[in-house]
Amino acid sequence: MDWTPAPRRSSAMRREQNLALVGAVVSGAVIATGLLFLLVARVNPDAGARMRGAMLDIVTPVWSVVRLPFDGAAKALGLAGDYVGAVDRNRQLTADLAKANANLQKAAADQLALKQLNALMKVRVPGRTLVTTTRIVAATSGSVVRTAMLTAGTRDGVGIGMPVIAANGLIGRTIEVGNHAARVLLLADPASRVPVLVQRTGQAGLVVGSNRPALELQDRVGPEVPLLAGDRLVTSGDGGVFPPGIPVGTIIAGGTGTPQVRPATTPFGAGFVTIENAWLPLPAEPVVPVSDTPVPVEAQRAKPAPKPATPQPLP
Repeated sequence: MDWTPAPRRSSAMRREQNLALVGAVVSGAVIATGLLFLLVARVNPDAGARMRGAMLDIVTPVWSVVRLPFDGAAKALGLAGDYVGAVDRNRQLTADLAKANANLQKAAADQLALKQLNALMKVRVPGRTLVTTTRIVAATSGSVVRTAMLTAGTRDGVGIGMPVIAANGLIGRTIEVGNHAARVLLLADPASRVPVLVQRTGQAGLVVGSNRPALELQDRVGPEVPLLAGDRLVTSGDGGVFPPGIPVGTIIAGGTGTPQVRPATTPFGAGFVTIENAWLPLPAEPVVPVSDTPVPVEAQRAKPAPKPATPQPLP
């Protein structure tokens, strides 16, 4: 009989036994170490904390080496996903850029045509005059009025009824002016009325303060087009106080009822603001001088009536 394979089977069994023994020893060592840590932590918490810190210093580098392949694979998958997403975003941005260039070219052509028409018709376009740039130092949000304080007054050229504009949009208009400070009526105040235009539809209306964070769009006139959320409102220039084209807010939600408007900016954290002259100030009315000495009634009656003009004979 051939007994050659027997040594091979015995060596394989011996190897499995050795591996099992090593596994049992390692498991027993881990369990014993854990029990030792528990015992030391129960008897001497400070010593247990130091031992846990030492084991953490030993295990952390080993765990970092073990995790290295997995972290590398996760990073490679993330880079691949970013590449695929970047390709899609690049295509979308390319399409948006082409559309924006087309709109820019059209806008440039429209501006040139408008300039030519203005020159042909001799249209006078009023300009905007900057008075000063200052900061908002305080803003009130009471239940009666909503105003803000500026650090500029009459010594800086500020007067009553001047628009106050921040970087993102309209703040309000001045209502009280001192030598070094001024008070601004904010858009949220119930006494505030701002003539606006809806950019998408061309409708005109009034943005009215409601003493709440959201404003109201009232007295709409123009095309009967429903408003949509996100429609932008800008000043129309009607009334002559606010120059046209200044952002006022956006429609929060369309539908029936009074449209609600989210302001384009708020006085809280607005930083620097500009104060301008009224866009179209009303001309001053002529003052008729009144004499202090009254005219007697007898003198008025005694004043002779003017003689009618004598007609001249025709040649």
